[in-house]
Amino acid sequence: MTNLKEVAKRAGVSPSTVSRVINNHPYVNEEKRQKVLDTIEELNYIPNINAIHLKKGKTNLIGVVLPFSNHPYFSQLIQGISEEAIKSNKKIVLFQTAYDTDQEIDALEMLKLKQIDALIICSRNISLNIVEQYIEFGPISIFENISNSKFRTTYIDHYNA
Repeated sequence: MTNLKEVAKRAGVSPSTVSRVINNHPYVNEEKRQKVLDTIEELNYIPNINAIHLKKGKTNLIGVVLPFSNHPYFSQLIQGISEEAIKSNKKIVLFQTAYDTDQEIDALEMLKLKQIDALIICSRNISLNIVEQYIEFGPISIFENISNSKFRTTYIDHYNA
């Protein structure tokens, strides 16, 4: 698989010039830009999205933890979260856990490993003490009524509603 450095070498430019062309940077000589674009096409170069995310320090992915997606309540939450994510050019990653603690921890670990930028927990089995250990790795929102919490919370009082 071709990488950015190979494209630069073949086009006779620096890797930073290739990067500028890929990112539509305005300060690239038109002749060099065309040479890079031709080389990209010739080598069938596809940028490595993981490398891009690593360099930018964000993935534009938001994890959503829920037990089931086929329950009307959770499917409505997914719909609303998806609509808002699209407005912010984010994508969602669903973690359907069936209240399995190990799967909930997997979602938290993905936040820790920077594979997702934030985590929304719609319903959980895991203890808050465990979730709290992951706050330093990114924003965590929980759909619960938690007072005096370090978490971002959202809550609907279904009985009064």
